[in-house]
Amino acid sequence: MGRRRLISTRSVAAAMAVAMAYAGMTACAAKAGPSAGAAVDGSTGMSGAGAACGTVSYRDPGGSADLKSLPKDVRDGYNGYFAPINESVYKSFKSRKGPYRIGYSDSFAANSWRGDVLARLRTDVASLKKAGVVSSLQTSNSNLDNSLQIQQITSMINQHVDAIIAIPNSPTAFNGVIKQAYDAGIPFITVASHVTSPYAINIDTNYHLTGELVAAGIAKIIKGQGDVLVVDGINGSPASAAMHDGYLAAFKKCPGIKVAGSLEGQWSEATAKSVMLQYLSTHPGQLGAVVNAGGMTNGILQAFQQTGHKLVPIGDSNPDEGSLVSLSKSLPDNYVASTMPPEQSIDAAVRTAIAVLQGQGLKYDTVSAHPPQVTGAAALKSWIQSDWNTTSAAQAPAPPGTNWLPAAQAGVFFAHPKPLPALP
Repeated sequence: MGRRRLISTRSVAAAMAVAMAYAGMTACAAKAGPSAGAAVDGSTGMSGAGAACGTVSYRDPGGSADLKSLPKDVRDGYNGYFAPINESVYKSFKSRKGPYRIGYSDSFAANSWRGDVLARLRTDVASLKKAGVVSSLQTSNSNLDNSLQIQQITSMINQHVDAIIAIPNSPTAFNGVIKQAYDAGIPFITVASHVTSPYAINIDTNYHLTGELVAAGIAKIIKGQGDVLVVDGINGSPASAAMHDGYLAAFKKCPGIKVAGSLEGQWSEATAKSVMLQYLSTHPGQLGAVVNAGGMTNGILQAFQQTGHKLVPIGDSNPDEGSLVSLSKSLPDNYVASTMPPEQSIDAAVRTAIAVLQGQGLKYDTVSAHPPQVTGAAALKSWIQSDWNTTSAAQAPAPPGTNWLPAAQAGVFFAHPKPLPALP
């Protein structure tokens, strides 16, 4: 994720510069829990209005773009998206001969998610250089200084790069320089940091849908009954707020589920453990489940174990490797997880940049991934790699078999799709 502050060495990626407020949905009766070993991509449980507990309802995000032409599994990735999806101003962008010069502007580099993005980008560029598609990569980092990042982007524009990929630190502060890039004929692609400029191309995941899928899966596991605690990321962070609203939308469909409260875990295992210890010491009643905004599962488990409380099902919206290992040992059939993988995110941005420069006609201003819904012991076994352990702090990659903006699907977002060079 894009803008999480580095709070501890166990913190995962940063929260997104997005805004979100959603109404709840109609409560309905509960269904039985999912079968063990199931790994679901989220579209499986998509349904219409008035759906039952443990399911996700589709809500069109609105906007000028015609999403009906997309395959259903792709269109479902836009379910409840926080901003309208409009036609891209790059639909008629004229092709430009390569090889291309790529600029990369980061707003913050001191966490594993951002580090993984940059490392993967360099690997992609090295491969595309060999293929004769890209000639150079220019990178910059502003350390959360918006004015500096705008200056760095302006410098890239003046140096006539062919495309800029960026993680802006604000959804609105960069609109002026994005327009400058557009006027100079330079496509501006954001990664995990949606901006409001119509002259940008946003490569994003759907945080509201992520929260709703995780909560819907937990609702099934607990059969629509019990008190559920929410452990958010950073209060005020748009990404955390979006996931929180997704949790509430799913739980509101379940009359037997009560949201017992919400805690600020700050995407830090240490902080999550601390606030959980405080909560458990003052609330002796039995919880039914806990959902968290990502990377805090180990801290939550440790708090339960330290206080002698019985472990309960856990939902993790963006687990690190260590969290998955711990879940496999303690709750292999009583968890639900999703992911926001850094490597697939930057791969999608690179493919989009090349396709736009080749004049393939991007149809939408936002390319949204469909977040997966993963549950069951078999899914964990296939996800966890042999060198991971409970202290592994790295961001977990997308689980096997999930379609997180795969290369084979890239063409559906373009009016005139053509094959692109394969990335490593």
